[in-house]
Amino acid sequence: MEQRLAAAAGGRNHNLFPKSLNAVLSLINNPCTSDSTLTTISKTLIFHLQNPNSNHQQILSLLSTLSDHHPRLHREVSAAVNAFILLPSIPIPALPHALSLLDPANSAALDLFSDESLFLSLCFYECVKTRKWVLRNVSKFRVRPSVLLTILLGFTMDPYPYIREAALDGLVMILNDGVVVEDRSLVGGCYFRAAELLFDADSSVRRSAVSAVSEWGQLNVASNPDECKRDWSDALFLQLCLMVRDMDVEIRVAAFNALGKIPTVSENILLQTLSKKALLSTKEKIYPGQYTEKLTKIPATAAAFTFLHGLEDDFFQVRRSACHALQTPTVPSAEFACGTVDILVCMLNDASVVVRLQALETLHHMASHGHLKVAESHLDMFFSILIDNDALIRSAMRKTLQFTKLQKLAMFRSCIENLIKNLELYPEDEADIFYALYRIGCLHRKFVVKVIQEVSQELEPSFDGKLGFNKVRTAGLFVLAISAPVSLERKTSSVPPQIFSYAVTLLGRICCGLVDVVDENTLLTYLSQCSRFTFTSTSENIEGGSLDFGLKYNRIHLHEKSNKVSSPSEILGPNEFTSPVESHVKSMSCVKIIFQKIVDLWPLIQLGCMNEVARTLRSWKEETRLFTRDSHQPAGVLVFAMNYIHTIKLLGNAWAYSLSKTNLQLKGMGALENLLGKMERRLTEMLYRYVGMTRNEELHILELMLVTYAIRLACGDTCYFEEYMRKLDFVLHSIEYLHKEGSVEISRFVTELQNASREIGNSEDKAVDMPDLLLNSLSLFSLQHIMLSGELKHLDAEVDVCGNDFRKPLPFIPGLPVGIPFEITLHNISSEIKLWLAISVGERSTQFVFLDLNEFGGSDERRKFNFVAPFFRTPIVKHLVLKVSIVMESLSEDRNLKRCNRPKHELIYLSGGREVHLSMVVR
Repeated sequence: MEQRLAAAAGGRNHNLFPKSLNAVLSLINNPCTSDSTLTTISKTLIFHLQNPNSNHQQILSLLSTLSDHHPRLHREVSAAVNAFILLPSIPIPALPHALSLLDPANSAALDLFSDESLFLSLCFYECVKTRKWVLRNVSKFRVRPSVLLTILLGFTMDPYPYIREAALDGLVMILNDGVVVEDRSLVGGCYFRAAELLFDADSSVRRSAVSAVSEWGQLNVASNPDECKRDWSDALFLQLCLMVRDMDVEIRVAAFNALGKIPTVSENILLQTLSKKALLSTKEKIYPGQYTEKLTKIPATAAAFTFLHGLEDDFFQVRRSACHALQTPTVPSAEFACGTVDILVCMLNDASVVVRLQALETLHHMASHGHLKVAESHLDMFFSILIDNDALIRSAMRKTLQFTKLQKLAMFRSCIENLIKNLELYPEDEADIFYALYRIGCLHRKFVVKVIQEVSQELEPSFDGKLGFNKVRTAGLFVLAISAPVSLERKTSSVPPQIFSYAVTLLGRICCGLVDVVDENTLLTYLSQCSRFTFTSTSENIEGGSLDFGLKYNRIHLHEKSNKVSSPSEILGPNEFTSPVESHVKSMSCVKIIFQKIVDLWPLIQLGCMNEVARTLRSWKEETRLFTRDSHQPAGVLVFAMNYIHTIKLLGNAWAYSLSKTNLQLKGMGALENLLGKMERRLTEMLYRYVGMTRNEELHILELMLVTYAIRLACGDTCYFEEYMRKLDFVLHSIEYLHKEGSVEISRFVTELQNASREIGNSEDKAVDMPDLLLNSLSLFSLQHIMLSGELKHLDAEVDVCGNDFRKPLPFIPGLPVGIPFEITLHNISSEIKLWLAISVGERSTQFVFLDLNEFGGSDERRKFNFVAPFFRTPIVKHLVLKVSIVMESLSEDRNLKRCNRPKHELIYLSGGREVHLSMVVR
């Protein structure tokens, strides 16, 4: 093949190229093609490109593929295409494809894209595809804006709809590219021409016209004198209102999106959008615009029922856009905002979660600008949303309540009571609810004082001196009390000071809720200081101000009192509460507290109360995940903690399931085996994927593995009796080895299990004796506290094949090996660890390729390299999907000692499965 290509390059065989087209394409796509062959292909294609008798479209397509797959040849291809464009005999249809291969920023190509004659010749060429390409790529050309606008305006009258659509998109594109148009008449011409096309017969043209009207309309408003801006803004708003009733869903969505971008609209027009009847204030007003194909004046009554029409649309996409469009006009018009509250509250009953979320976001936007006037009738709907099944809906409702100004004490009291009920129903939302209670308290400090004084007896210890800090109601009231006003100067408090002392007992839980507001040390200092203050009655004035927290300076800030009524955004500040806590010390502290509390869940697991246990574990897992949000590679201790929490949840479900004979009889062993299989995989990963574990931590994981095997064997799983007894004995021997080193103590559960294992081995009727012996051992198990004493490093890996997906498969020939280029990244993996690439074809077979890390550079902390792995078992199919993972050999007992070129120990998966798409080479 290479000789034939070389002959073609030498000019001895001009007819070779058409016959070899598929073979050339396969060679370009094949990653194993040598550099010399690719260079020969490049020379051959460039040679035929200069030949006037060649098929230039096919050659340019091959050169484009060659440049994309092999960037080192891009400069050579670009230079050849540039020379081809300069030929006097170049065919016009090939010009767009040739220009697409050039970089407009390149100095050689800059002259071409700045050539107005070339641009005009392409624009007026008879081929429709050529004109369409020019319009789609108009931003690449460096010609005068006046020329661009003239051409684009002309093409808006083209007979082909997709040319008109491309011309409108081009008008929007040049504005987005920063082209400055100062001629007011030209701006108006573009705006009104786009408005005319709002009535085009083709839906794609109307859709593009909506975007063009929005962009050029805003420019038209800005270019007019100040005294005319409001009228032109109203005219633009009315022009877009006409499109919210279009038959096309996407056009209605685009219209509402465009309405949401208009910053200022007259209040009477906004009020008209909420009414079907014409208002007296809008009845006689008319504005310039395109009302129909022939009428060029728009009456103000055209806005009638605009938003209500969108909010009642059959498609949720339109309803969502209409909700979002309400955000912008609510800011300047308080009366309009009041009129929309009833409508948005009704939207909270929408069947679509997306629409309900957008309605809540709009209400939150209104509240944050002080325009949300809530009546008592609205609160009932708000409180019903607090018990929604969707966690995102509940969270969005709480965020809205944080900024809602309540006018009456009864409304505030009802809000607090419902938030506390919300806390009782959804303990996993505790942190979010605590934060909401604190923010609402900061906004209604006088109401806080009255409520805390009413419930102060509930916050006092009982007669035996014990404080009911486990009650969620008590915890919520303590958070509310923290927001009460105090005077640091006079050292006085508006609530009983002992309440601050009691709140210290819940310091960890409260800090989890106020994590974005205050750290634990600052809160402890504040509570200790306030507990020594003097209590003042409500009739006394607390001078000085109220307390606010700020992590930025890590100290307590005091807001001076004033007679000015501040909005929530002024009180809380724009960035005061958005600083995330990423400190390693805080994350370790959080994990240690969670590990301490997990032990307290064991009695509930034994009683089978898994609903409560699952909710609590879920909230702790979310709490831990907060520390990993802003980290691409989270700390090993955080990943370990999340895996451990999930393992305890699996353990609890398996424990409850195994002890319930009814479940086993009704559903058999399938569900239990699934739980135990997941738990075994998790524990194996925790044992081998973390570096830096102490012997006590290893012992803890090994004991949990013993529980897994004991439950499986005790519940009558005799199919794999020998395998799991071998696993049980291996773990017992590992624990015995740790004990002999004198560093760990063996629990009664392990001792009893060792005796049971020996008795089972000596028993003649293992099926009868085994369950009782193992259940007796399990009755002695008790979950212990795992203490992380040091830093853990998480072993992780990533594997990728750049640019490969179902649209760009790698070529292969069935029955022959194929090389697959991988990009591999390893984290915290030393060269002593045995790594393999596992390449699977469905579930039928897996091929392993060994990775010798000594051959690659990089440090153990992070190692990144490229590796071409051969795959030998290519079946006779047209398309093939492989699943590739990086696996590590564990240090457990040998599995495949007699097989070569395969792992000999149990495998631990370090990466998710990456799909690799292959396609058969067409001969």
